[in-house]
Amino acid sequence: MGMDYLALRERPRQFLALTSRLPAGFDDLLTAFAPAWERYHRYHTLDGAKRRLPAHAERANATLAGSDTKLFFLLTYLKSNSLQQHQAASFGVSQTRVSRLTTVLLGVLTQVLRRRGLLPVRNGAELARHLAQHPDQVFT
Repeated sequence: MGMDYLALRERPRQFLALTSRLPAGFDDLLTAFAPAWERYHRYHTLDGAKRRLPAHAERANATLAGSDTKLFFLLTYLKSNSLQQHQAASFGVSQTRVSRLTTVLLGVLTQVLRRRGLLPVRNGAELARHLAQHPDQVFT
């Protein structure tokens, strides 16, 4: 068996080290990620193809069951920048599944972060606009 998400939640410092989020911050992100993932999964396969019929529920025997586990999986992958083989061994899935999951889950997370205005700034002009709008003018 791979990493135990629920057990790691009980160790906040270790959870933070693995995900860059304390459980409370993770839960806040999860409130937006879970419905976005469930909406995506209902109408698309992991390969991105549209389903002919909407999915009603996740398979009962899914290795990474639940939106919370999927978000944990993705955040640990992003934090550690690990090899896909290492992530596969850590979570008990194949490297191919890691590749598919990270691609799809990252797309969903990016949408969530964009809606929350939390995507990284990519150029100097955009950074200057953000800093000019900051409530504390300590960046002038």
